[in-house]
Amino acid sequence: MKFSYSIIRLVILALILVLPGCTFTKLLTTRLEKPTFTYKGFELVDASQSSLIVNFLFSAHNPNKAGLKSITCSYELFVEGNKILTGNDVPLALNPNGDTEIKVPATIAYSDLFPVLGSVVQRILSGQKTIPITINAVFSGKPATYSEAGKEEAISFEMKLIKTADIPLP
Repeated sequence: MKFSYSIIRLVILALILVLPGCTFTKLLTTRLEKPTFTYKGFELVDASQSSLIVNFLFSAHNPNKAGLKSITCSYELFVEGNKILTGNDVPLALNPNGDTEIKVPATIAYSDLFPVLGSVVQRILSGQKTIPITINAVFSGKPATYSEAGKEEAISFEMKLIKTADIPLP
């Protein structure tokens, strides 16, 4: 009887050690597909007398069985063709087999609007409550997996999105 319990324990231990390894090996040997990104809009987080905090909202679709890291978003914000803000390498992680909601934060200081002050003042004086801000976002990454031969296979991608949003003025 003691002998059979030892064998059962040994079999259970072997299964515990082997099964996760099979899943890990399968993930490492699966060819990665590039994710896709979609602009969804923006949300106003805070408005003060000196700045606005805005989250630009994106959705990412990851068709892979594994989550992806080593993904970044860089962006530039423009008002009437004039760059007012740059954000570099905002780190992202994408969920496996599905969609991930992404919030890219931007703090827009009113002082950054000086290059376009004339048109901003004109909008305010004409009663307009918003200012069109163009976001030029670049999503990029170099996630990697390993082939059966043990070679690293990186997928490198870069996707650009350009969208204009009407951001409220205080």
